[in-house]
Amino acid sequence: MNRRLLYVFLMLLVCCRLLLGCSGDDSELEPVDSEYELDGEVFDITTEMFWEREGDREVGDQLRLREPIPETDLDDLIILSPRSSSSSFEGTYVYSKTGDVGTYDLQFVHAVNSMGESQWFTNGDEGDRLEIKFIGKLEGEDIYRVALPGFILNYGYWDYLAGKWISFGQKPFRLTYEGVILP
Repeated sequence: MNRRLLYVFLMLLVCCRLLLGCSGDDSELEPVDSEYELDGEVFDITTEMFWEREGDREVGDQLRLREPIPETDLDDLIILSPRSSSSSFEGTYVYSKTGDVGTYDLQFVHAVNSMGESQWFTNGDEGDRLEIKFIGKLEGEDIYRVALPGFILNYGYWDYLAGKWISFGQKPFRLTYEGVILP
């Protein structure tokens, strides 16, 4: 009888341990491909994002990605400007140009050359929630996941002589990134 009681007790301990050890936060995230999609064309992200701190509160801190366009000497520059209430940029943000805490803005500059000239840039239109999440460490480096499942880019240029935005139209955009965010 003692052996059977011991067995039941051990099984009960194992079951309790399994139940207590399970939580939504403990589950491992499936890896994602680091890529962005622009107007239906998918581009792999081969560079690392970097965090650019701005002293000017009007400009604010920015999460940037400068990705070479394949088979050209040009880059796409993606600038995310999340407004957090803390020194950490982790969180979930809604799209807004207001600059309020909990919002983000997105700028996309297409085909930038070494002189800073580009084919077009965006004025933003509407976007899904932006999520920036710390997912762990790899070889001593903090690894983050940045996900923006959808955004409508209003692309064109600013006509300084006329003092107005000239729109060429809209392009759908999405981004997933998993990796280091350089300081």
